Amino acid sequence: MRRIALCRAPLQACSRRFIPAAFGLILAAAPPAAGRPLDQENAAATPAARWRSLFGGKDLSGWDVYIAAPPGGKEPLGLNNDPLRVFTRVEVDGAPAIRVSGEVYGAITTVDSFNDFHLRLEVKWGEKRWPPRRDVARDSGILYACYGPHGAGSGAWMRSVECNIMEKGIGQWWSVAGAVIDVEGRRVTPAMEASVPYKKEGPGESIILYERGAPRIAATAADGITPSFDSEKPRGEWNTVEVVFWAGNCIHLLNGKVNLVLTRPRYVEGDKVTPLLSGKIQLQSEGAECFYRKIEIRPISSLAPELMELVPSYQDGEEGFRPILGKGSGAAAADGWAQCGPGSFTVADGVATGEGGMGLWWFKKELLGNFVLRGEFLQEEEKADSGIFVRFPNPGADPWNAVRQGHEMEIGDSMPEKPTWRTGSIYPFQAAQLGSTRPAGQWNDYEIVCIGHHYSVRLNGRLVTTWTDPGERSLSGYIGIQNYNDGKTVRHRNLRVKVIP
Repeated sequence: MRRIALCRAPLQACSRRFIPAAFGLILAAAPPAAGRPLDQENAAATPAARWRSLFGGKDLSGWDVYIAAPPGGKEPLGLNNDPLRVFTRVEVDGAPAIRVSGEVYGAITTVDSFNDFHLRLEVKWGEKRWPPRRDVARDSGILYACYGPHGAGSGAWMRSVECNIMEKGIGQWWSVAGAVIDVEGRRVTPAMEASVPYKKEGPGESIILYERGAPRIAATAADGITPSFDSEKPRGEWNTVEVVFWAGNCIHLLNGKVNLVLTRPRYVEGDKVTPLLSGKIQLQSEGAECFYRKIEIRPISSLAPELMELVPSYQDGEEGFRPILGKGSGAAAADGWAQCGPGSFTVADGVATGEGGMGLWWFKKELLGNFVLRGEFLQEEEKADSGIFVRFPNPGADPWNAVRQGHEMEIGDSMPEKPTWRTGSIYPFQAAQLGSTRPAGQWNDYEIVCIGHHYSVRLNGRLVTTWTDPGERSLSGYIGIQNYNDGKTVRHRNLRVKVIP
């Protein structure tokens, strides 16, 4: 954002600790078609993020093993009791790998937990298959965001999000221990189209087919979700499987191609909703012999533009949103709002217009934690300056409290001199990676999602910014709008908010 000299010094002084050491602006690109390969080294993390091996090759250190009840047995073998050697370290194709025999249901589980990561590994099938899946497609799986007790799912696995490893179904999602999730797609009828790679295992089985841009479906514990294409290599060859997981956005890749995008994984028990945002990683034993190798992970603090293009908005429609700016004029429409610092806002026909400044107009009625904010803004002239502030404390008489202690979605320049001046940026920390603003004189709609220390910004339907705050500023605070003394006009309207449990 272009600031006058009077403002620039204190802003830099209060922000320097949080600004990334290296940052490059990636310009907008055409969205990838289904199955289009991605740049693997830049698809999910900054260049500074290093890969960490989860399997050193010498043994299974760093992992726990849980074995369910063997066929005919009533009690699970339990934790780190594997007399049947379901999980072993072996040599395959001249390199170390983890062999999963598949003989008994179970999992090998990381000791560590992870959130916001890019996971990749290689997998290939063995020859052996076991009841109860002896006569169906070979099956295993990557489970992530695993939490709770071992054996909660089918007596073998933790509650989690699944990236299925199954013939003709790598990347699928199936509910584990009651987990649910959202996806764009359609329910496939029993007479499944021949073009869908996954062939159902029973005449009554239904499944959701992932289709980007289709209406949102809340997949239940009884549902499965499958990709629309298959890029699996012939049996006996290694496949590269990847999971990109950031702020509840789940992206599955097979051999470099995105084949499934899921959002809002959670577990619902009565009225309580538990988001699945972090946890351990498990590799399943599920009736088929397979081998895993080159298992590695790296932390991510945002999504790359190629992936951002694939992520839908927080939800379709307006269910649960409530207005915080009235549609009328004058004091009644501005109920709950207060001016801090110079300048003012006037409201007419539901449109709030800032004058003078630099000041802050803030909604003092409510402190908010996790929430989605939607609204619209219009710049009367090019580069007209404003901003939407979130999660700042009561500013008192000092509008700079919102800058120092909250976060701002920048409204300014679509093609700025500096990346973080770009409209849609989280100023001054994270530049908008894609452009999506309309010309001056036209209304723009936005969506800001604040979950934990994760922030995302969507402009005119396009996700332009994702960011995890490394400084971990406040997890709750107020919402405010900036009025700026650049002699140009920015108008705001239709502000509404939804609290995220």
